[in-house]
Amino acid sequence: MRVRDYSRPTTLNPDRLFGQVAQKLAVAIITGAVKAGEVLPDEDDLRGDISVSRTAYREAVKVLTAKGLVEARPKSGTRAAPRESWNLLDPDVLAWHFEADPNEKFIRDLFELRRFAEPAAARLAAQRRTPADIARIEAAYRGMAENQPYDDVTIRADLAFHEAVFAASHNATLMCLSSAVAATLQWSLLLKSIDDREFFVASLVDHERVLDAIVQRDGELAAARMKALVIDSLNTTLAMLTPLSAAAIQKSA
Repeated sequence: MRVRDYSRPTTLNPDRLFGQVAQKLAVAIITGAVKAGEVLPDEDDLRGDISVSRTAYREAVKVLTAKGLVEARPKSGTRAAPRESWNLLDPDVLAWHFEADPNEKFIRDLFELRRFAEPAAARLAAQRRTPADIARIEAAYRGMAENQPYDDVTIRADLAFHEAVFAASHNATLMCLSSAVAATLQWSLLLKSIDDREFFVASLVDHERVLDAIVQRDGELAAARMKALVIDSLNTTLAMLTPLSAAAIQKSA
């Protein structure tokens, strides 16, 4: 299964050759096609899929090394790094995960981070929001409410809602986590059926309740409502993910 990535542009230009090489290598590492400790495919190995120059390959390896996916050691070659070395919150690393099948453990980890970060962002947003912040959150909510469930425009509005809450917290370090939240939201939204209107309606109500608490400047209420929204989303996502995982296992058997 492949899901569409609605996140903001990553730091690498996919039209540049070294960006394509970096993506190819990164996906191989993330999916386990190249396991930790194994030597990376060289430019000759990749030429069957894309045109690769030595310069582009070297630039790609430098990028992946900086992001923790690759480690180069003298006399042992360039090898895939263990997962604990990866910079999992890097926008490129998050985006590359969309080229792989859903990983339940990774999704759970992202939701766990989201459960810590988003209620805190909602609490601060309620305390610090400006009229411009409220206008931005309300506009995103209207984008969700006025369009069909799970349409592109609706998904983008949902992402915009959560980004606007982070922005309203006026905490620069907390806002750095918004890319991880966006990745989690995308898995959650895109695993759901377009016919699953019951969840969509319930989620819309949850978003409205968060908005109302922020408008009221009630930080504790905003945090509690955001936490409930995240937990409900996790439970629904995992319910959707289990049949997909089983189907993938059956297909590979």
